Amino acid sequence: MSDPLLVGVDAGLTNTKAAAFTRDGETVAVETRETPSGDGLPGRDDQDHDALWEAVADTIATVTGDDAVDPESVAGVGVAGHGHGLYALDADDSPVVGIKSTDSRAMSRLEEWRADGTLAAATDRLGWEPFGADPFSLLAWLKSERPAAYSKVETVLFCKDVITHRLTGRLGTDTMEGSVFYGPDDDYDPSVFDTFDIPEAFDALPRVVESTSVCGEVTESAAAATGLPTGTPVAAGLHDVGACALGAGAIRPGQGVVILGTWGQSVAVLDDPDGGGTGLPRRFLDNWIRYRGIRSGTACVDWFVDEFGDKWRAEADERGVNPYVVYDETVADAPVGAGGVIFHPYLSGSTDYPEARGGFYGLTLDHSGEELLRAVYEGVAIAQCTGLADLSSGVSDLRLTGGGARSEVWSETFADIHGNPVSVPDGDELGARGAALCAGVAADLYEDHRAATSIAVDVNRTHDPDPETVTTYRHLVDTFERVREDVRPTWKLLNRDGWK
Repeated sequence: MSDPLLVGVDAGLTNTKAAAFTRDGETVAVETRETPSGDGLPGRDDQDHDALWEAVADTIATVTGDDAVDPESVAGVGVAGHGHGLYALDADDSPVVGIKSTDSRAMSRLEEWRADGTLAAATDRLGWEPFGADPFSLLAWLKSERPAAYSKVETVLFCKDVITHRLTGRLGTDTMEGSVFYGPDDDYDPSVFDTFDIPEAFDALPRVVESTSVCGEVTESAAAATGLPTGTPVAAGLHDVGACALGAGAIRPGQGVVILGTWGQSVAVLDDPDGGGTGLPRRFLDNWIRYRGIRSGTACVDWFVDEFGDKWRAEADERGVNPYVVYDETVADAPVGAGGVIFHPYLSGSTDYPEARGGFYGLTLDHSGEELLRAVYEGVAIAQCTGLADLSSGVSDLRLTGGGARSEVWSETFADIHGNPVSVPDGDELGARGAALCAGVAADLYEDHRAATSIAVDVNRTHDPDPETVTTYRHLVDTFERVREDVRPTWKLLNRDGWK
C-alpha cells in the first residue's frame, strides 16, 4: 500500500475544493467546483443540500480518481465549510432549509431586536452580536415567516455538518461551530434561545465533538459517490476560518491570520474568548479565535481591473504573462500612499457595517490609474490590518493566506501597515489542508494538532516592514479611519431604493 494520504474538503461560499495531502502537507491532487447558489432572489442566498453534496462528492471523486492518488491509501477525511447561515433537517434527516451567511432576509428582525433591547441582552450572554445571517436570526425569521417549516426542524447544522452527515450518516458538529451557541459557561446556552423567543430550537442543537475527533466513517453509499474507501474515518472538522488558520500553522495565542481572498477575513488566536476586542469569538482547538471580515477583499482588485485595466491586460498579452504580474508591477511603481488617495473597500459592505459603501477619497485631476490601483491594494490591506488590531493588540506572528498572498507587493504592503513581519505559508489550499490535518489527528497520523502543524506546515517567504514606510502608513491608516467615520452617515442615504 502507498504512503498514507489525507483528504480535506473546503466548502466555501464561492468555491468548493477537495485535495489530497501527504502526511508532510504536500498537495498531491486538488479539484475545485463552484459552490452551488440559490435562485438569486433579492436578499436571499439559499443553499440546496443535495446540490451541495453533489458538488462535494464530485470534487472528492475527481481527487480520488487522479492518477497520483491511490484511494486505498486515504487514511482519513476532514471537512471545513462556510460558517453561520442555517442548515436544518427534519425528523427523517431530510432538508428543511439551507441558507448561507450572505443572506439578508432576517435584517428587519435584527433591527427590531436592536430597538427593543433584545439584541443587547443576547449579546451580553453570547459575547458577540448576532448580525442577521447567523442561526439565531434565521431561526427567528423561520418561526415568524415559515412556521410550518420551523415546526419541522429537528436538527440544526452548519454547512460542513451537512457534508459529514452525507459522508457518515451521523449527525453532529464540532466545538468551533457549536460555540456559536455558547454562553459564558462555555456550553450551549438555553437562555439565549429564550431571549430570541425560539426556545423550541434549543432541543434541535446537534451533539458536539472535538474538531480532530472521529465523527463517523464513510458509508457504502458515500464511498460509491466519492471513491473513498468504505470505513474511512471522518473528522468533525472546522469552520473554514479556523481550518485556514490551522492550515497556515496559526494555532497559538499571539498568532494571527489574514485571509486575503474574495472575502477578506482577519483572525486572531487567543487563550480566552474575552481576551480580544471586537469580532466573533469561537472555540478553536484548545484555544479561541476572534475574527471579522470585509465582504470584498481581492474582489476589489478584480472589480477595478475588470472595469479599468484594459491597458494593463493589453501589456500582459504583448508580454505573454499573467495580467496580475502587470498589476503588481504597476502597484510597485506607484508611490506609497497612492498620491494621497484613500480607497474604502466596502464594495459589498462588511460584517461590521452591512450597509457600508466603498469609495475613493482625495481624488484630483492629477491622479492616475496607477495610483488608484495602488490605493485599492492599500485600502484592502488597511481594512484587514485595522480589523486585526481591533481583535487583538498582541498579534506579532501574522500569516497571510488566500489568493492575494501570491502577490509579493501586496504581502509587503501588509507588513508595512501591520508594522511586524508577515509570513506567507507554503501551499495554496490552506483551508483544505487544515481540514486534512484534523483528519490526520483523528486517524492517529499525528499526536495532536500541534504536532500536525510542525510536520505539515512551513513558511514560503517572510516580509519585513520598512521603518520609513511604516511611519507613512500610520498617518494613512489614521486618515482612512477618520474619513470612514465621517462618511458613515451617507451610507444609509446611498442605500435608499431610489439609488439602487
